[in-house]
Amino acid sequence: MQITLSYSLAFAIQASAASVVPLPELTGPYKIGTSVLELVDSSRTDPFAPTIQSRDLVISLFYPTDSQAECILTLQFPPLTAAYIDGVYNDTNDSAERILTQSCLDSPLSHPELPLLLFGPGFSNSRTYYSAELEEIASHGFNVVSVDHPYDTAIVEYPDGHAVYSKDSALTNATSEEYLGVRVADMKFVLDALSDPSTVSRIPGLDATVSLPTSKVGAFGHSFGGATSLQLLASDSRFAVGANHDGILFGSVIQDGTDSPFVLFGTNPRVINGSDDETWIEAWGNLRGFKRQYGVNGTEHGAFTDFPIIRDLLGEEAPPAIDNGLGTISGQRIINIENAYMTALFGRFLKDEAGELLDGEGSEDWPEVVLMREN
Repeated sequence: MQITLSYSLAFAIQASAASVVPLPELTGPYKIGTSVLELVDSSRTDPFAPTIQSRDLVISLFYPTDSQAECILTLQFPPLTAAYIDGVYNDTNDSAERILTQSCLDSPLSHPELPLLLFGPGFSNSRTYYSAELEEIASHGFNVVSVDHPYDTAIVEYPDGHAVYSKDSALTNATSEEYLGVRVADMKFVLDALSDPSTVSRIPGLDATVSLPTSKVGAFGHSFGGATSLQLLASDSRFAVGANHDGILFGSVIQDGTDSPFVLFGTNPRVINGSDDETWIEAWGNLRGFKRQYGVNGTEHGAFTDFPIIRDLLGEEAPPAIDNGLGTISGQRIINIENAYMTALFGRFLKDEAGELLDGEGSEDWPEVVLMREN
């Protein structure tokens, strides 16, 4: 647990340096814990690293906790990641250093029986860009794992405080298919690790005798993470249901398809460089299971990150550049929409719940969401 302690200490120092801005309170019935793990895949050499080394990943977990101990809320962004974000937005207020989640740092995972969901960020995006969305979904009864992909992510910050940056990649001319292959292998490895007692025993509240439900999990993601989710359904039967948040699709699954349930969830209209997204059109005909395509009015590509809610919470202190590519939808609204549709999807196929929203029941509560296509 020393690694997590170092990470926690960095957060504590960071939190004391400035006034915090809390994310909205969660709406689900569960209080949420969070923890960070480093996972090293010694079976693979990282094809993107500048030196020969094993593939070295970082994951965040968001999970229901019943702990009655003191809850230490964690900051959304660790120090180097916060500094990177503030630099990107030319934010002299150091805003990224002050965003506080609603997740209790290293509280015990209390419900290992709940379904596992694996989440992948967009290309170049850190997993930490989605914490508000993921902790909200977790509060409704899921154990959620988000995964960073070193060297295609702009910055990956490790629990010991060091970071790697995409500009350090030795493979600067990698194709989308190469990045996709590595991401798929990363997600499979994370799921393998969560089946390994030595990894499970590192999760707060668990020990080597606990088994997580890794034989049937959900996969979803934003942008390239969403494309990865669909490819996972076709390549590993443990990934049983998935969703893509506004990602152009890549990989053999576009032509080969899958029998697994899948939801395409994105902007309305779904246009890339002035034309309809042909990858969604082609893949749709090869999705042989339950399928839905939704468009969300008022969104742009970046709306499916946490930056709309961060923009809204900062108000007049928000750097002007943060608003680029987010659309007009409010941050709280897009989080509520994502939660409603994702919990309906994963509730139906992983919890045997009805998921009535997928059939249109209650859709009047979400007038921004347009059902574009269904099977």
